[in-house]
Amino acid sequence: MSGFNSDLASAADSESPRDERARAAAELIRKERNYRWVGIYDVDDDEVALIGDAGEKQTNEAARSGATVVAGGEIVVPILGAESGIVIGTLDAQLEEINARVSDDVGFLEDCAAALRPLYD
Repeated sequence: MSGFNSDLASAADSESPRDERARAAAELIRKERNYRWVGIYDVDDDEVALIGDAGEKQTNEAARSGATVVAGGEIVVPILGAESGIVIGTLDAQLEEINARVSDDVGFLEDCAAALRPLYD
């Protein structure tokens, strides 16, 4: 496991309060790819709520779909329940600018979303 992956897993699954773990995980993800902003959200039947973020956000959008959304300079990845497969959260990243690496960012963020599941236990 790479240093980043290990650090992210530790941030998401530590004994710290949930909001601190979410902020620490968001900051690790933001720094790893130099994103403008990263947010981690709760998603339930009635609302979408920010639980941790890092950086400077320019818009206030979240997704309720079960698919990754790429819009402008923003990528929103669902965090799925391990057993249920339903959307339990989202990982939202704002890129500094649109570039050729968006497909690399999508894969990276989907891997990060899977590592964030302990935030929802």
